[in-house]
Amino acid sequence: MRLLPVPAGTLRPGEPAPVDIFDDEGSLLVAAGQVAGNEKLLQVLATRSVFIDESLAHKWKGLSPAPLKNMLRPPSVPAPLQDAKPAPKFRDSQVLDTGFALELPLTEEWDALHRVLSSALRDAKPGGDWLKRVIRAHRRVQQLGSRSPDGSLYYLVYRSSQPQDNYSALHAMLVCLVCQAAARVLGWPRDWVQALGLAALTMNATMTELQDSLGNSDTVPTVEMRQEIEQHSMTAQELLKSSGVEDAIWTGAVRWHHSWQQDHIAFEELPPANKLARLLMRVDIFTARLSRRKNRGPMSPLQAAKRACIGPNGKLDEIGSALLKALGLYPPGTFVALANQEVGIVVGRGSRADLPRVASLRGADGRPLPGPALRDTNTSMYRVTRSLPATEVNLVPNHELMISML
Repeated sequence: MRLLPVPAGTLRPGEPAPVDIFDDEGSLLVAAGQVAGNEKLLQVLATRSVFIDESLAHKWKGLSPAPLKNMLRPPSVPAPLQDAKPAPKFRDSQVLDTGFALELPLTEEWDALHRVLSSALRDAKPGGDWLKRVIRAHRRVQQLGSRSPDGSLYYLVYRSSQPQDNYSALHAMLVCLVCQAAARVLGWPRDWVQALGLAALTMNATMTELQDSLGNSDTVPTVEMRQEIEQHSMTAQELLKSSGVEDAIWTGAVRWHHSWQQDHIAFEELPPANKLARLLMRVDIFTARLSRRKNRGPMSPLQAAKRACIGPNGKLDEIGSALLKALGLYPPGTFVALANQEVGIVVGRGSRADLPRVASLRGADGRPLPGPALRDTNTSMYRVTRSLPATEVNLVPNHELMISML
């Protein structure tokens, strides 16, 4: 996506935005169809230039095509990332000041970021500004994750279980969120956490379009497609290096995130990049099992979680333990059955891995409840008895209402 500056004052108070409106960092200010109601935000729109997707400029009343070419920001090539653990200007544990974007519903923020990241990954090639846009997207993942950790997991896990376009970017955001949560449980240093998040967003950069296509297709991959899939970890590492990334931990995690060759080596003996790669591989596989494809439904969340937590020796290992603490046995965004025969959705993690926070949606009689009801799963009546694949539950929750219950 190329950002086009729009002169200040072109969106009047009370007028819905015809397209998504971003600030100069690529953060969403106003979603398409929304009305800017915040006084502070109105002042910004009236006094500062904001930005829109150049391909949607025709939808903005009053902007003619001719002068648009002169207003386009020239594509910028990121300077070589010699310090490529990009030094963040935030603390992971804080809810961060991201300007006015936090005024928007969390779901709209994630949807907008999904579009931005997908566009950046589809433009991935040496040169251009794709990597700069991905780094901005990574910062935004961290900001939104800090704003509502459980709400963010809830929405991305649920979205992954539904039919979707642009699967690759959605999968990357979820892997990034889960990896960084587990890395913090493991007590990894900040630069490792940063490198891991960036590796999660870029691990499939050279097969984004193929991954999107296969996600919406029931065709069997061709020999050429399988070759591209098998080589993508190497080609993605080469792409990162040719785009200026010199951080060996980041590029190494991408290179080895599909390798089982070091499974015989104890986790504590692995070099940093391979430790990151092992976590990245496990989370990649786990979240893929939760995802829905055209030719198959998602796996049972409990079954996927159990498989993800077992190490090469068939037992719970360091990564499995971290994943259990980071996600629980029943991750937010997944459906569960309760002991009283109600069906609900996990809205947040609980005091233990097997005690999630659940909002019941359907009663024991099979009818939808008048409204979601938060249940204490530590009691025998509301104990979680099993997880349910999304394909078995014909319910569409009100996501903002679910997140507000946290």
